[in-house]
Amino acid sequence: MSFMERLAADSAFGWPRRLAGPEHRQIELYTKRKALSFLPDPPPPELPLAPIAAVCRAAFLVDAVLSARHPGAPGRTSWQRYLDLPKASRTDKIVAELYRIVRIARTVAFHPQGHVEMRDAIVRFNGAIDRVALSLEITVAGLDLIEAMTAYWLAAAESPYPEAYVEAMLAEYFFDIVAEIKRFADEDRILYQFRRASSFNRHFRLDCDNPKSSVADGALAFEIPPAHRDAARYPIDFFLVHDQTLHIIPVEATREGRIALAELPRWRARTPDDLSLPAAFRPRFAREVMVVGQPMT
Repeated sequence: MSFMERLAADSAFGWPRRLAGPEHRQIELYTKRKALSFLPDPPPPELPLAPIAAVCRAAFLVDAVLSARHPGAPGRTSWQRYLDLPKASRTDKIVAELYRIVRIARTVAFHPQGHVEMRDAIVRFNGAIDRVALSLEITVAGLDLIEAMTAYWLAAAESPYPEAYVEAMLAEYFFDIVAEIKRFADEDRILYQFRRASSFNRHFRLDCDNPKSSVADGALAFEIPPAHRDAARYPIDFFLVHDQTLHIIPVEATREGRIALAELPRWRARTPDDLSLPAAFRPRFAREVMVVGQPMT
């Protein structure tokens, strides 16, 4: 069985819900029992099929969404579709480079001339396909990051987070993915390199919906207690209503807790009424109602 057939048949590739397949139950028609012989358990797969399958799924989703948003002329190759993608904003460029990465994984994994192996803890996608040498050699951690980045990008379409916030998050994912890539080659051979504008913690965020702030000298200043001023340890997102509009401002966008008023439009939340968050955000801002006279527990 080829690698493509093994990947397609493996449960890791899809079917997240239980399938209504045939049921197998034992029935004993006679009282005399007969034991069957069984082969030994198969060895564990030499390839991490689950992360590979996840990246292939991500490739199908990225291609489908981008094709729907930016339909091109019919009959275009995947490389031509990459060249046609918009690259006006930094987010556009990051997503286009993500497309290049997942395109190689999908193309190599599902092509007869593609070869996928794991050697020295590196998953290696290699193949000379359509007279182009395609190569993506990456760690398993890198495959997991590709899946997470794709999921974040897809969810961001209906997220209230500002475009600038989404851009910062995607940029951090991309920087970490590139660090896990050991070899890359396609028609252009090297990935586009981005300058790291500023630090941004993608691993966890601290939501603050009651920040104290003041406006002076054309800037908005947050009152951050001294114990929480280290942005690396306390990556705070300030949920602030200013001029009757909700803003989501990461602490990394400020300098010593200050941000120019001219920059606030970049951090306006994407909400239908300029104020209300989706209902799914309610548990993130739980409040205990204090009752006067109630003993502490």
